[in-house]
Amino acid sequence: MGIGSIFKIKSQAEVFYDIPTKKASTSKNFKYIIKSDTEIVPNIKKSNKRRWLMILTLGLLLISAAILIVSLLYQLKHKEKDQIPYPDPDLQIPTTTEPIAGQNVTIGSRGKGFIVLFTKSVIHSTNNVYITSENGVQMNMSTSPHLDASIKSQIDRSVNIPSSQHIILPSELELQSFRKEVKSVLIETSSDVFVISHDDGAASVGSTTHIPLHKLSNKYVVVSTEPETTWPSQFAVTATEDNTTISIIFKMKRNLPLYFDGNTFYNGGVYNFSLERFETYQIEHSTDLTGTIIESSRPIAAFSGNDCNKLENIGACDHLIEQLPPTDSVDNTYIVLPNMNDRDTLIRITAIENANITYMIGSVTRTLSLYKSDSFDTKISSSQTCFIKSETPILVTAFGLQSSSSTLGDPSMTIVPGLKQYLDYYKIVVPAGYDHNYVSIMIESSEKESLRINGALINTGDIVFEEDVSAGNDTYNVRSIRVSEGELTASTVNGERFGLMFAGITEYEAYGFSGNSMLL
Repeated sequence: MGIGSIFKIKSQAEVFYDIPTKKASTSKNFKYIIKSDTEIVPNIKKSNKRRWLMILTLGLLLISAAILIVSLLYQLKHKEKDQIPYPDPDLQIPTTTEPIAGQNVTIGSRGKGFIVLFTKSVIHSTNNVYITSENGVQMNMSTSPHLDASIKSQIDRSVNIPSSQHIILPSELELQSFRKEVKSVLIETSSDVFVISHDDGAASVGSTTHIPLHKLSNKYVVVSTEPETTWPSQFAVTATEDNTTISIIFKMKRNLPLYFDGNTFYNGGVYNFSLERFETYQIEHSTDLTGTIIESSRPIAAFSGNDCNKLENIGACDHLIEQLPPTDSVDNTYIVLPNMNDRDTLIRITAIENANITYMIGSVTRTLSLYKSDSFDTKISSSQTCFIKSETPILVTAFGLQSSSSTLGDPSMTIVPGLKQYLDYYKIVVPAGYDHNYVSIMIESSEKESLRINGALINTGDIVFEEDVSAGNDTYNVRSIRVSEGELTASTVNGERFGLMFAGITEYEAYGFSGNSMLL
């Protein structure tokens, strides 16, 4: 809103002047006229006329000055408007004038710019991207000018998204290890959106929530799992700016040699390289790389997981991938919910710095200490929760396992949101093609009735798990709710923030991702 000023000028008729006069007979300011009848009369009329002319002139000057000031203020106001850096007019999408939770606030995993890539998967898969907006946006998707023209032409586009958009990207974008490639995709929108990628193959799937460009940083810690098959653990990075130097400090569960780029690397080894904008690089190994540190001179995006892995020697393998949050956006307090359908959950706690940690499963509380980049695993059943608190930031990842009573599910990987990473609004697409889809909610117990799914109260018949969890001095209500495929909006009527995690299963396949994994 602009700020205007109003000048009120008193009219000449409203101004009263005292004109001192003296007696005509003694004043030196009067002329005397001798008339024929010898009457002496002072020439007062001419003197009064001169005074009134002076008053009128002064009034006109005051009015002119006021008009000049108003004119200057008007010009200054419009000059400032002209200098406001509005976005491209083509990117302006009409939106509702009624404020809703989360609107026009860029926090967490919402943003206007994202970088997407797809790590290697042994199973031929479909590279799905889902983009969701509150009120409609214009979206531009672009790739490196050095990308093969036949692939680039299938990707680069500009479209209007009224609510959500499902995009399938070419399979040729899948990364190959130990190669510099230009296989990242830039997504830019006119307003904030959520972006999810869903790498779906035959009996294998990997999903992740993407992190906006303005939240990317220079340091990450890898999370993966120990390969139980011949397919490796892996991580990948992509540069958002030219002349980006990257340093990898390897941490290996088993100190196995890693050969590439003419060198041999062991646990603690350092690999330095550089990338240009849109360039990608993937590294894989036959052992778990959790705790490997990635540092860069400029902000980058980092992803990690496994090509395809089964866990606890149960079921078959699934593709595992998550976009990693920067270490400066990691929380220290978490609630982990169970997976449904008799699927146990493997919980991995990774220390960003030296950490003293307390965790509670049911009524049993334990403590542990971890050195920087070390990790610890624990497990919960499909009827348990876990509360975790550390004195310093830690990264918590949940791996869902295959069902112990059926062939439903396989490993899934989800970075768990911390309590200070909860949002008050989410709009995300639940992928199609699964027998069961669930959304898990973590919210303060006193606010649980304010939660809305797709604008409505939660149907109690859709709740498949519910429990109250003590989190220090607070109590959180945690629920897992059965939901349908398609757009899902979750919000609270009073702006209370809550955590959100998604999961879906079908035979020998499972996915999982969170609504946000970034500090606000």
